[in-house]
Amino acid sequence: MIKKLILVFIALVALLFAGVAAWMSVPFSYQKDLTAAALHSDQRISVGLSPWLSFTPASTEPSEGIIFYPGGKTAPDTFAPVMRALAAEGYLAVIVPMPLNTAFLGIDQAAEVMAAYPQIKSWHLVGHSLGGVAAAEFAKTHADRLASLIFWASYPASDLHSLPIATVSIAAALDAESTPEKIALNKPKYPATTLFIEMPAANHWQYGYFADSLNTESKLRDRQSQIDELLQHTLTFIRQQHTASTAAMQTKE
Repeated sequence: MIKKLILVFIALVALLFAGVAAWMSVPFSYQKDLTAAALHSDQRISVGLSPWLSFTPASTEPSEGIIFYPGGKTAPDTFAPVMRALAAEGYLAVIVPMPLNTAFLGIDQAAEVMAAYPQIKSWHLVGHSLGGVAAAEFAKTHADRLASLIFWASYPASDLHSLPIATVSIAAALDAESTPEKIALNKPKYPATTLFIEMPAANHWQYGYFADSLNTESKLRDRQSQIDELLQHTLTFIRQQHTASTAAMQTKE
């Protein structure tokens, strides 16, 4: 009898896992017409489609790279236009597709990206939503390999307060998922020197090109305006780390 109960329990757990996996594997709706256009190479940006979505400036050889972890149930190309825009500023930008669209199943994939691009001297790790949680877990054990950690609408699940890494949290005032309250509640878990930024009239879905039907907030600004501000904050922070790193090297010399 006990053996049968154990077998039934195992079967139920397996069914539950299969159900969750099937649900996670179906991404949130997104604007495929706009994201598809960002996946074509041109004279400015060279695009790679496998094993990651990579965007490389065609006219320069970047020495800095940006790795992006998408959130849960998110198709990687949802953020293709955003990462292409970062590449246009002179950075190698790489979106990491996650197993079953679940970043927790690919926490260490940043290490594989780094190994594939040995010419990149400085890496910045960005994560949106649950992708940010996974990025934080990677940074927890690989802080020495990162120039910065960047949260987009996200926060760490474990305590990173003593982690010696430049960090910024770029949150959205109207975010109904990673709410301002959740960001505030988790502040003690962020690295001690974290810079906190909140974008007004912004929400969770307009960090990327999710379907407009997911936008339910009133007084929400247009998507491009939010993404423009997101890029501005992200690039300013990354450039500050480059300046600080250069100054530190000069001091040592």
